Amino acid sequence: MTLPDERTRALIWAGGFLIELARDESLPLSVRQQAVMIARHFPTYEDVSNMAMFRHSSGLGIGLEDPGTVDLADGCPQGPLWRSTRLAWPEAP
Repeated sequence: MTLPDERTRALIWAGGFLIELARDESLPLSVRQQAVMIARHFPTYEDVSNMAMFRHSSGLGIGLEDPGTVDLADGCPQGPLWRSTRLAWPEAP
């Protein structure tokens, strides 16, 4: 069973991983471009924070923890995906 903090950490780390993929020039151009396309529609840090606040009247929610309470340091060397993150479209050298 996945706990809310683990689910939150996975979303934030996945966004950070997309940043790493998009910026890694050792990867094929098509992989880097795909990472940028996915990142444009992937939940940002702010989105995850907003989703964590949602609670249905039944008491059930999406099951996310506030990202501010979760240790994110190890999984995001280039930082998490923020709304302000602008990934440049990778071009051939």
